[in-house]
Amino acid sequence: MKLSAPPWLERILNLLYPPRCGVCRRFWDGAICDDCLAGWQPVIPPYCLWCGRPFDPTAKTSPLCGLCLRGRYRFDGARSVVRYEGIGRETVHAFKFHRKPRLAQPMGERMAQVLERAFNGDDGLLPEGWTRPDFLIPVPLHPNAQRQRGYNQAALLAQVVGELLNIPIAELVTQIRPMKPQMSLGEKERWENVRGAFAVTDADAVKGRILVVVDDVMTTGATLHEIARTLKQSGARRVYCLTFARTVSL
Repeated sequence: MKLSAPPWLERILNLLYPPRCGVCRRFWDGAICDDCLAGWQPVIPPYCLWCGRPFDPTAKTSPLCGLCLRGRYRFDGARSVVRYEGIGRETVHAFKFHRKPRLAQPMGERMAQVLERAFNGDDGLLPEGWTRPDFLIPVPLHPNAQRQRGYNQAALLAQVVGELLNIPIAELVTQIRPMKPQMSLGEKERWENVRGAFAVTDADAVKGRILVVVDDVMTTGATLHEIARTLKQSGARRVYCLTFARTVSL
């Protein structure tokens, strides 16, 4: 999904307002400069094979983190592109809070690569790869929040991933009540904040389907868990999750 103006208008705008990197604001033709792109810290093994949480590479661990060993999450797997640190965090903030929707393209491109790798078994880490989904489902915003922001960042990311991997987008989940911003809450409060906040819009379209829920950041996993729980209550066969960034510790 290329977000661009007509060529004649883009030439005029570039003369009046030279393009800048969406993160560091240096003059740059693309959405993000090479230096900022190189500053993304990728999530690489070792990580939990269920939720994708990075492990300390010097520690001896099981294939699953403590939460996943206890069966904490209702989703069937989660993967992220970068750690929610440094330039990765700044990229998310620029995209989400400073009206830089063009960043969806480079972010979504990397997300598509990670999802494709999960389909192929994470380069041999998984006993079998993720099953290719019927739909990508962006995490919904409450209408009030979307009006304030001007766009749903998860939907923009899903559009890029969907176009690259030829997977349709379906907005089958809606947020039925306002929530407090998750980033302002502690871990326990985050789980309470999302409980009962989502509903399926078309149960027939969900039943028996394999779905990938798309969002910008996974922190505790509470939002993704709640959406997966809601989808499975309506008969979804499997629910995976894909985010751009992953918080290593709360």
